Amino acid sequence: MPPRRRRLAPTATRHLAALGLYTAAALLLTWPLLTRLTTHVPGDGIDDPSLAWNLWWLKARLVDQLNVHIFDAGWMFHPVRINLAFYTLTPLNGLQSVPLQSALSLVLANNLILLSTFVLGAYGMFLLGLYIQGKLGGAPAAGRVDLLGAAPALLAGLIYAFASAKLFYAALGQFNIASSHWLPFAAFYILRLGDSRSPRRAAANGAMAGLFMVLQAWSELTYASFLLVFWALYCLWWIAVRTTTPQAEQTDAATSPASYRAFALGLSIAALVFVAGLAPFLAAMLPDMLAEGDIFAGGGGFADIFSADLMGYLAPTRLHPLFGAWTAGLPFPNDKGQHIYLGYSLLLLALGGLRYRRRLLATARPLAWFWLLAAAFFWALTLGPHLRWTGHDLPIPGPFALISRLPFFSGNRYPSRYSVMLLLAAAALSVYALHLLLHGLMAARARRAQSTHRLVAFVTLAIAALFAFEHLSTPLPLNDLRAPAVYRRIAADPGDFAVLELPTGWRNGARILGKSDVLIMMQQWYQTAHGKPRLGGNTSRNPAYKFQYFTEAPLIGDLIALMNADRAHIAAVVGPNFADLVARNRPLAPRILAFLGVKYVVVHVDKSPELLLRFVQEALPVELIDTWQGPDWSGAPAEIRLYQVRADAAPAAWQADLSSPAGRLYLGSGWSALEAPDDPLRYATHPVSQLLLDVPDRGGLLQLELAKGAATPPSLTLNGRDDLAAPALRVDDAGRTWAEIIIPPSIAGELVDTLALTWRDDPFPLFALEPGSALSVRSAGEEVGNFAHIYVNGIDVAPNTRGYNLAALTPAGDLLAAAAFDTHAMPQASHDLAAWLQQWPAGTVIAGAVADEASYSLQAEAVDALQQLGVQTDLRGRFRWSHAFIGATGALPASAAEQANLIAPAAVLIGPPVDAAQVYGAGGELRFSPAD
Repeated sequence: MPPRRRRLAPTATRHLAALGLYTAAALLLTWPLLTRLTTHVPGDGIDDPSLAWNLWWLKARLVDQLNVHIFDAGWMFHPVRINLAFYTLTPLNGLQSVPLQSALSLVLANNLILLSTFVLGAYGMFLLGLYIQGKLGGAPAAGRVDLLGAAPALLAGLIYAFASAKLFYAALGQFNIASSHWLPFAAFYILRLGDSRSPRRAAANGAMAGLFMVLQAWSELTYASFLLVFWALYCLWWIAVRTTTPQAEQTDAATSPASYRAFALGLSIAALVFVAGLAPFLAAMLPDMLAEGDIFAGGGGFADIFSADLMGYLAPTRLHPLFGAWTAGLPFPNDKGQHIYLGYSLLLLALGGLRYRRRLLATARPLAWFWLLAAAFFWALTLGPHLRWTGHDLPIPGPFALISRLPFFSGNRYPSRYSVMLLLAAAALSVYALHLLLHGLMAARARRAQSTHRLVAFVTLAIAALFAFEHLSTPLPLNDLRAPAVYRRIAADPGDFAVLELPTGWRNGARILGKSDVLIMMQQWYQTAHGKPRLGGNTSRNPAYKFQYFTEAPLIGDLIALMNADRAHIAAVVGPNFADLVARNRPLAPRILAFLGVKYVVVHVDKSPELLLRFVQEALPVELIDTWQGPDWSGAPAEIRLYQVRADAAPAAWQADLSSPAGRLYLGSGWSALEAPDDPLRYATHPVSQLLLDVPDRGGLLQLELAKGAATPPSLTLNGRDDLAAPALRVDDAGRTWAEIIIPPSIAGELVDTLALTWRDDPFPLFALEPGSALSVRSAGEEVGNFAHIYVNGIDVAPNTRGYNLAALTPAGDLLAAAAFDTHAMPQASHDLAAWLQQWPAGTVIAGAVADEASYSLQAEAVDALQQLGVQTDLRGRFRWSHAFIGATGALPASAAEQANLIAPAAVLIGPPVDAAQVYGAGGELRFSPAD
C-alpha cells in the first residue's frame, strides 16, 4: 500500500495561499511589467536608473572588487569620491539581489526585488492583521482556519501593499520608497512586545522588533525614522492605558511592576539591536558630519511641494486609467507621489463596521484607539508644515514642522512619505471594520439559519475589488534600461581608466550641477554596462565641496558652462567668449584628462549644445573612434560619439601651485576656497586635509611647501594606508619650508591618489595670520553653487538665502547687522534693500553676496543704493550671476572691491584668504619627481 502523502497543516495552507494571492496581485497591479521583466523597470528615468544601479554596486563592490566598504565609492564623483551612507543605497535590496544578478540578470533582479516588496509588505500586514483579529475574539467564521476566516487580515495586506500611494512610488522608479515591506513586521513585534508578560517573551519580541527595524533601515533609512515615531507613540499609549484604565477593568498581569519591567527590557533590547544594526551606517556618516555639520539637514525647502493636499484625499491618482487625466488637471501638485488617496471603499468599510461597534470587546478597544490616533497623527504629518487645499496653504500649522527639526528626522524633506505609516494604521483599522461588519452580517444570517461562508467571501471580494479599482495604476510607466553598444565597447577595454560623459551632471536631493536632464541619471545606469569610474554622479546628501570641486576645477568648470550653452542667459556669455575658452583650455586639457585618468569621452550629441560639440573637437586631445545611432531609453532618436583621449607622453615630473585657481584640481576636502594673488599659500581649515595626486605605481619624491617656520610636518596616509614614512623638513636657500615625502612603490595604486594630511600643531586663530580684522565674501549663482557667504574673522554671517545677502560692519570690522533681500521674486525687496543701506552712517563697511538669483525683480532703486557703496556692477539682465563686493557707505564711484561672473563663483576679500575662524596648516607649491 503506497505511503500516504503528508498534508500541510491548515495554518500553513492559509499562509501559502495568502502569499500566492499577493503574488498574483503584484503581477496584475503592476501590469505591464510582467511582459518586460528582463528589459524594463518601472519609472520615468529620473530615479529608477540610479536605484537599479544600487544593486549593481553592491555586487560589484562585494563580489567583483572583494571590498566590504560599500559606502565608499570612487566609481562616481571621480576623483573626489562620494560617501554613499548619505545616499539612498538600499543595501539590503542589493545584498538580496546578488544571487539573482549572478543567476539571471541585473534588470530582472531589480524587478523581482521590487515585486517582492509588494508581496512581503502585504504578508507582513497579513500577520499583523491576524494578530489584531486574535484580540477580537476569533475569526468571523467560527472554527474555520481557511482564508475566509482570515478575511480581515487578508484585506489589510491588500490595502497596505497595493494602495495607489505605493504604486505611485513604483511608477516613479523610487524603489527605495517602495521598499516599505519590513514596516508591518516591525509593528507586529512592537505590539507583541507590549503584550509580553514575561521577561523572556519581552526579550524575544524586542529582539525581533529591533531586527525588523534594522532590515527596514537597510532597505530605506527614512522609514527607520518613521518607525521611531511609531515606537514613541506606542510607548506613550502603552503607559497611558495602564495608568488611566479604571481599576475594575485592570488585570494584575497587565499592571504589575513585572509587566513594566518586561516592557522596559524588551524596549532596551530592541534599541540595542537597532543601534547595533545601524552602526555601519553611523560609522560611515560620522566623519563627514563631524567635518561638515548636519548634512542631512542641508537642502531643505521642498516640504511645500511634497506635502499632501487635502483635495488629494478625495480623488484617485493621475495614474488611474479612467480618472487619471482629470486628476492631472486638478489645482494641486500631484505628479511626484505627494498625492495620497485612501479611497471611498475604506470609508464605506469603516462606516459599515461602525454600525456594529458595540460588538467590539472591551479589551480590544484601547488598541483600536491607538490605531485611530496613529492614523490621525501620521495623516497630519503627510500634510506638511501647513494644511493645504487646492495648492494653497491654510493658516493651520501641522506637526511636520516640529518633527523635521529633530536630528536624523531632518533628512526627510517629503511630508507625503509619511503616507506609508498612515496606510499601516488604516490597514490595521480595516481589520476592526471588516471584522465587525462580517460579524454583524453573519449574526443576522445565523438567526435565519443561513450559511455564512458565501457571504464572507462575497463581502470581502466586493470590498477588495472596489479598493483595487479605486487604486488602479495601470499601465504602470516603464523605462527601457538597454544600454547602447558603445558602452559595451568601453567595457571590453580591460584597462584601469575613467570615463568622461558630455553633457553630464551631479545631482543630490536639493539641486543639480551640470545638465539638468534625465540623461544624467541614465548615465549612472550605463555604468553598469561599462563598469569604469565616471565624473558625474547622483547622491542624496553631500558636503558642498563635492559639488564645488567640479564647478571650480580648471577645464571641468568651463565644460559645465558649455553643457548648458543652449540656455539663453548662458549662451549670451559663453558664445562671445568661446574662442577665449578654447584658447585657455587647449593647453591644459591633456594634463587634466591625464591627471583624472580619462581614456574615453562619450558625447550624447542630441543632448549637447553646438558650442559643447565644437569645444570637444577644438580643445580636447581626442579622436573619434565610434558612433552609435538608435532609439534612446524613451524611444527618441539619439546619437552617441565615442572619443578616445590621445595618450600623449605626460611628463614624469610635475609641479603645481595650490594657492592658484589651477591648483584647485589637486585640492581634496579641508582647504579654504579662497586664494589671493599676493599669498603663496592655501590654508587648511580642517584638522585633516586632503590632496589629490597623480603618482605613478613606482612611487617617487613628493615635496610640499609649508608655511615658513613650520616646525612639525603633518602625519600622512595615502589611499587610506598609514605606512608612509614621516616626512622630513627642509628649508631651502630662499627660506621656504618643505615637507619631503617618499612614496614607495605599489602604494599609489589608484587612478587619482588621495593623500590625507593630519596637522599635528594646535590650530591657530585667523588673527595669527594677519593682525586686524579679516573680511571675505563668496557668491555663487544657481548654476555654480547657489550660496552666499560673508566671513567676518572667519565666521559666516550671511543669511545665505536667495538674492542679495548684506552685512554692515564698523570700520574696525565689528558686525552691526546682516540681512537678505530676495530681488529675484519680490519687487518690494529693492525698496527694502535701499532703505536698509540708507540707515548706516558714512564710512560703514558693507559686504554683499548674491545667492541663487538676484536680477529678475531688481529695481533701479536698489542698483542706485548699491552704487552709493562704490559698487559698479548692475545685475539687471544678468540672470543667475554671482556677485560679491565689499564697499562702504558714501564711497567714491566704482571704488568697491567686487567681482561678478556667470560661469564661476565670485569672491573678494580683505585680509588673508581664509574662510574659517581657525587655521590648522598651509600648503603652497607641490613638486613630484618619480623614482628611477
